[in-house]
Amino acid sequence: MEIVILVSLLSLYCDFTDAECLVISPARLVVKYGDPASSNCSSDTPVQMGWEATQGGTDLTDKEVKFLHWRVDSVTDWNIKPTCYTEGGQCQKQLDITVYKLPDSVSMTGPSGPMVEGKEYEFKCLIQKVAPGNSLNVSFYKASAIGRKTKTLLYAPDVPRQTTKEPISGEYPLLWSPSRGDDGAQLWCSALLGLGELGPQPPPEVESEPFKLTVHCESICFSVTRLVMSVCTVLLYSRSLLSWSFCSLGLSALSALLVFLLSRSLRVCVCV
Repeated sequence: MEIVILVSLLSLYCDFTDAECLVISPARLVVKYGDPASSNCSSDTPVQMGWEATQGGTDLTDKEVKFLHWRVDSVTDWNIKPTCYTEGGQCQKQLDITVYKLPDSVSMTGPSGPMVEGKEYEFKCLIQKVAPGNSLNVSFYKASAIGRKTKTLLYAPDVPRQTTKEPISGEYPLLWSPSRGDDGAQLWCSALLGLGELGPQPPPEVESEPFKLTVHCESICFSVTRLVMSVCTVLLYSRSLLSWSFCSLGLSALSALLVFLLSRSLRVCVCV
């Protein structure tokens, strides 16, 4: 007997919730921090309803209604969860709202001086105060010195999953080896918020200032002074006509040349 009564009560409750459960429209919102937001709660049949929220909340209506509007002029709560409910809390529906904010700044750091082709260098993308972190996409791009029309994606680091909806800041590294052809090119990073089809289109993106690359070739260097001294030594110890012709320039001129080269310590570097 008790089981039959319990089943009957559950059946009545399910019939009630199915018939009068609330509908929120739109059910999902993507709102920029500080912008207004609104949604509507409705029921097939008149009921007493209210909105529970940290912003824009309303008490239970005195009369039975079929619609109840929720509106906020400026969303400033990152964790806002507006919930429409009926008398006694028999039915509740929560508005799914995402609050986003573009980063305060996006900048990039890299080597302070010229780079050498083939060697690995570290760059960092510094992003300040962006939300939500789970929608953040970080990318490093490279383009020729002419412009960014033919940009190339170098790397897209993984952004750690966040448990907070509040703004985050982070540093995202890139390890990269330039080639000889990268001399004069530009490197930069970007922070893009992928907020889905309900978010702004195209997705909002903030880029850093370009980092101009100076790339030197890998080279072999030698001393001109030592080279000349070596040539003179070979010529003086040889019996060729070239040695006599060279030495006929005079010991004084040769001495003056050697003194000049030794004082300058000239070096020459050749790309390999």
